[in-house]
Amino acid sequence: MIGYKAKDALQNGWVISETAFDARYLAKFETIFSQGNGYMGLRAATEESYAGERRNLFVAGTFNRFANQEVTELPNAADMLQLDIRLNGIPFHLEKGMIHSYRRELDLRQGELRRDIVWEDGQGAQFKLCFRRFVSMSNLHLLGMRVEITPLTQPAEISIVSGINGQMTNSGAQHFLEGERRIFEKELLQLTAVTSQSNMEFVHTSAHQLYRRGTRLQAYPSPSMERRKVRLTYRVQADAGETISLDKIASVHTSIDADWTGEQNGRPPLAEFARDNLLAAACKGYDQLFEDHAQAWQRRWESTGIEIGSSDDFDQLSIRFAQYHLAIMTPAHDSRFSIGAKGLTGEGYKGHVFWDTEIFILPYFLYTEPGTARKLAEYRYHTLNGARKNALDRGYRGAMYPWESAVTGEEETPEWGPVDVVTGTPTYIWTGKIEQHITADVAYGAWHYYQATGDQEYMDRYGYEIVMETATFWASRLEWNEEKQRYHITDVIGPDEYKEHVSNNAYTNYMAYWNIKKAIECTRRLMQTGNEVYTRLEQKLSLNERLKEWEEKAQRIYLPQPDAESLLIPQDDTYLELQVIDLEKYRNQEQVASILADYSMTQLSDIQVSKQADILVLFYLLEDWFSKEVKAANWHYYEPKTLHDSSLSLSTHSLLACDVHDLDLAYEMFAKAARIDLGTNMHSCDEGIHAASIGGIRKAAIMGFGGVRSWEGMLRLNPMLPNAWERLSFPLYWQGVRLQVTVTRDQLVVERISSEANAGSDLREMNILIHGRPYALKDQLIINSF
Repeated sequence: MIGYKAKDALQNGWVISETAFDARYLAKFETIFSQGNGYMGLRAATEESYAGERRNLFVAGTFNRFANQEVTELPNAADMLQLDIRLNGIPFHLEKGMIHSYRRELDLRQGELRRDIVWEDGQGAQFKLCFRRFVSMSNLHLLGMRVEITPLTQPAEISIVSGINGQMTNSGAQHFLEGERRIFEKELLQLTAVTSQSNMEFVHTSAHQLYRRGTRLQAYPSPSMERRKVRLTYRVQADAGETISLDKIASVHTSIDADWTGEQNGRPPLAEFARDNLLAAACKGYDQLFEDHAQAWQRRWESTGIEIGSSDDFDQLSIRFAQYHLAIMTPAHDSRFSIGAKGLTGEGYKGHVFWDTEIFILPYFLYTEPGTARKLAEYRYHTLNGARKNALDRGYRGAMYPWESAVTGEEETPEWGPVDVVTGTPTYIWTGKIEQHITADVAYGAWHYYQATGDQEYMDRYGYEIVMETATFWASRLEWNEEKQRYHITDVIGPDEYKEHVSNNAYTNYMAYWNIKKAIECTRRLMQTGNEVYTRLEQKLSLNERLKEWEEKAQRIYLPQPDAESLLIPQDDTYLELQVIDLEKYRNQEQVASILADYSMTQLSDIQVSKQADILVLFYLLEDWFSKEVKAANWHYYEPKTLHDSSLSLSTHSLLACDVHDLDLAYEMFAKAARIDLGTNMHSCDEGIHAASIGGIRKAAIMGFGGVRSWEGMLRLNPMLPNAWERLSFPLYWQGVRLQVTVTRDQLVVERISSEANAGSDLREMNILIHGRPYALKDQLIINSF
């Protein structure tokens, strides 16, 4: 069903294909074949319509709250892809007639979706249909599609209905108020709408061009309008062997677009602005627009491409698939927005932003596209006031970041979820109330960005304030335990979401401690400089007063310590005392969360079972705080109790398996993580791509097998290739310098490719730790038998 076109004329591992049509699996391919450019994401619904399809077009940052809905979500914008094709009056539909050949494929190299079909209708007439589609990487507002229809056995009348359909919903929730419908110059359509609560204007525009054998026809399509719809109908006669093609260039603009709101006074109305831009683009024609788009992708691959020499071509493909989706899901154009848990590929999680961004996705951009990484780091500053409101509403000080974030930074987690198998009622979702480690994760992301880039201007304007306000939250969140004479953190959820209402979750406590200690360090550093940054923050935050509280409380936070004999660190106060059961039946099932068919969330709280990596994540984030022996002991204890029911888990465990030198298991987990979306489970990603897992695949490869780590401004390389790989080569940006790292079985090569202007022309050498030994890099470093 899923094919991987491993080899072509240039390189292997570029093309994913669907080799047979089956309407039961529409959602799978709609997700993995999604296209986008960070501004918008287009789910890969087919041109013809099928029951169960999910036609989604999302624009980053355009959140709206439906009338009585609890939280905001990205609204499903108007559909511009659907075509009603009739051949000799018979609707083209793959569940009718006969399919003689079928192939749909996504070319990752150019971000192009292609579909080629030979279809026979019920009367015995055969047709060849070719569909092409792209979402432009060179013009963020633009998408293009082309359909070519060739009668093969007899002349035919071809009818194509194309339009803009504003009747789309989010699973029944209609987020738009209808605006204007217009037809201009016979073949130009426009539909406007306004979101019902957030009052954002959307403008959809499309232009059409009809061709016979490559020559444009003077077409006179029939126009029509319905509620929230505007359409054109083309009818043309074609001889056998004669190709009729329709090109459609379409665009989306919104009233929050920076390229419109940033215009000077006297800017035109948004609809006019959108129309002018589309006409200018359409004049170039489909082929030139696609060429511009393809060149933008080529430049991206040249600067970010990762190459794997593996015995399994799927490994190379999976990395490119991850990089492709990271590119199309990330709003690199605007720091007001961030990455949703499903990117822009589906309605899952409503487009909300989680800790996924800082811990699983940000590292990719830190080391490949630092400019984009800065945008993601700035997003958390734009939502800082919302985080402050969250803290105040809960009776705390400082900034408490939401578990699910949208535009404002206020909490967006729904209150109710799936059914409880014991009570038969909806499950209450506690994460928005008590999964608070996100606040330290955000601070860690800001600091990690600073360490990897050396971007002092970011830290001065945004980063210090994030670190200090989050530390203030933790200082107010700590609870004094008189008996233990320690500060505890009670009633939380750690990364392991199968454990609710626990106390002293090790991950949460350690990260809170790190957050406060980092605020102390930053404050003391600023005090020594006495510059305007310190003056501004002192006036705004009363740093001297806060510093005293941070220092007093940091000394007395309870940090669970390794047991003297077993070296185990308790995940929380009770985990090691809970019941132990046989988990094998749940660990070996393709369907995730199968344990919830037998146990409720309340019951899982009494069992030594973890949804995903919890304390083990500390060994990656704060790796210098724990010995190799402690890491290994906890790995061997907790991993067998982890079901990997979160898509975040396998890639994390793969990375950590490298740290304990179990490369066979690390590769096995990498391979499983790479198949969460791209594998043969035909319903694994119906609701959208697993964005954190996509980021984690790259982490497992580059930070696991490539051994890339950083700690307090020092770059480390500890490569160790799995048996299946002979070579790994990847770009690596570090503090303004672009490096190229190539790892083989017996050699490590680090080359200095270029330096950014702000890296300083006098930078002569860079210090790198390689397997614990310091090396100085000037232009090239070659290490044999490392």
